[in-house]
Amino acid sequence: MKRAIVAILLLALPAFGQGNGAMLLAKDVQKTEEIINNILNESPDGKPAEAAGPDKKESAPQAAETKTAPAPVPSRSKKDVPAKQESAPKITNQEQVLFKTGVDFYNNGMYDNSLKMFQDLGAKFPQGMLKDSAHFWMGKAYLKQYRYDDAIKELSTVTAESGDYPASIYYTGESYQMKGDQITSIEYYLRVQAQFPAHELADKALLNTGWLYLNQQKGTQALESAVKIIKYYKDRGTIDDAYYLIGKVYEKDPRLKDIETARKVYQLFLKKSGTDDRFGSSPLKKRVEEDLQRLDRLYFNMEK
Repeated sequence: MKRAIVAILLLALPAFGQGNGAMLLAKDVQKTEEIINNILNESPDGKPAEAAGPDKKESAPQAAETKTAPAPVPSRSKKDVPAKQESAPKITNQEQVLFKTGVDFYNNGMYDNSLKMFQDLGAKFPQGMLKDSAHFWMGKAYLKQYRYDDAIKELSTVTAESGDYPASIYYTGESYQMKGDQITSIEYYLRVQAQFPAHELADKALLNTGWLYLNQQKGTQALESAVKIIKYYKDRGTIDDAYYLIGKVYEKDPRLKDIETARKVYQLFLKKSGTDDRFGSSPLKKRVEEDLQRLDRLYFNMEK
């Protein structure tokens, strides 16, 4: 029953054209296949049975564009600095109170109250230091209230200079996903991982992208998303989700379907639960046990 994974992956590829483009895509598929084989052959403690090859020590990808830090400016005496540059704009106490209260209301599920605080903050301090953060939190509150268009509108006003900008892209993707616009959602999730690969939401963006691809029966792309999490974000909390996604791809995708491989992934998940708490305490563990029992019963004549 077992089939060569690389053959399955290659059969899943759409027409990509001739020449260099097709060759590059084939290399990407081969790389994904090698990583999945390594995952299936690893021991429960996460160590591969054989050397992983040149990619073993590869670190997380860098952002598409990186800015070089400016050279240090020689110190000058106070009298050389223009008076208007001596101090940066300060956040007033009233701004801080409004903002903190809005966040507290949000964290306690009081979204209407939270929105009012941030709206007051924006009205009273339209050019304040916290205006971007106010729009960001308003977007999150609207998302919680299922007001997706309002959420997208608020999140779109967060400027690229804001520390909330990467997360605003992520939650815009989530808003589109909840609206049912999967294609636009994927576009925003991919932006997070491509532009801000070290961000705390980058791996979650990849995971969401993988599930959306699987929903669209694009198993190869779903596998690539899961593999990137395992390869670049192995120390994060989405690692169990990535393994489960791989199992589901081989169980459900019409082109890549390989029940034996899906079974192996589920078995590996449960083995790792004994050595890695992220798997042992994972909310997915019970689901994996049930899925494995179902596959054994339906395809391998094993009653449990």
